[in-house]
Amino acid sequence: MNDESFNLEDQLEGDPEGELEGELREIAELLDPVPPALLEDAMQAFTLRTLDAELAALTFDSWDDEPSARVVRGAGQPRLLTFEAGGVAVELEVSAARLVGRLSPEGPAEIGVQRPDEVLLVRSDELGRFTADGLVRGPLRLRVTPDGGTPIVTSWTRI
Repeated sequence: MNDESFNLEDQLEGDPEGELEGELREIAELLDPVPPALLEDAMQAFTLRTLDAELAALTFDSWDDEPSARVVRGAGQPRLLTFEAGGVAVELEVSAARLVGRLSPEGPAEIGVQRPDEVLLVRSDELGRFTADGLVRGPLRLRVTPDGGTPIVTSWTRI
């Protein structure tokens, strides 16, 4: 064995196309495949993760208006998003580290701003308005529970 140490992270950084990762996945699949029953159980568990909440569909994204909107507008322009499910619409404006939202129909609700490693809880006012400050770039989704209503969960969105 030679004296040079092997560092997998260095190898992956030098492989922008992911060829090494693909080869490693193939080897793992050949040598230690996922049992079919385990895969089926995992898929069922994933499906049931938000059984009590309805998944809100993304119906509007201002970045979809123009193909180059993300590049041209950059971080200085707010991103507008609308999600809908079960008669509830969640309208969002995302700018820098702040999220401003409005629910329709309006009314108080508990909103969980879910990140991969934390949840920030906020409440909407009687007009359905809410804000969340201090957000950092990365994925987030909202879990909206209107007072006396059925919870809805938005899909994950990167800010």
